[in-house]
Amino acid sequence: MDIFALLEIPDLLRAASVCSSWNAAYSAVRSIGHYRRRPQTPCLIYTSESAAGENVTCLYSLAEKRTYRLTHLDPLIHKRYLIGSSHGWLVTADERSEMHLVNPVTGEQIALPSVITIEHVTPVFDDSGSYIVVLLHNPFGQLSFTRLGDEKWTWLPARTEVDDCIYMDGLLYAVTSFGEIVAFDLIGTRAVTKHITGERLGKSKDDEEGYHYQR
Repeated sequence: MDIFALLEIPDLLRAASVCSSWNAAYSAVRSIGHYRRRPQTPCLIYTSESAAGENVTCLYSLAEKRTYRLTHLDPLIHKRYLIGSSHGWLVTADERSEMHLVNPVTGEQIALPSVITIEHVTPVFDDSGSYIVVLLHNPFGQLSFTRLGDEKWTWLPARTEVDDCIYMDGLLYAVTSFGEIVAFDLIGTRAVTKHITGERLGKSKDDEEGYHYQR
């Protein structure tokens, strides 16, 4: 049992299959909890459609220098983000940031509570029930948005740098570095921009602009 407690997991499983007495020792090591304190050599997990197919997840053992192919993970792990790991479990997030704990060896998955139950997280939906995601990014405080079903980000042209934005009552409000407040109506296929406050060269504060975008 002292020797078994020092083995890597693959070697421990192989030792358990040698004979009944070794299997009993293997079971005893696991049941008393000694083995859990044994640090394991980390494995690398990856997916590759060209090498293994869409539904195959590969686990590369650094200790054994070999690859194990796992085919029982559903939903497919390559469609989720890997955001952490601990004690053989992976923390994954899907396209809506909903998280699952995944054991890549056993295929077990545990759904964590929805992220919208976090105190400071609120889902943003339009009138049709689809989510809208707005990204404030470089260069110079630019705005882009995407909606459920979109295949690309849509840029919202702004004459000056945007400092912050908020989505309320079906409109996206943005405040610029010059104190200008701009409202964007993102419903439908024609986004409409209206300047709420602040003067712009050659434009009055009540002017509206419109442009089309493709989903």
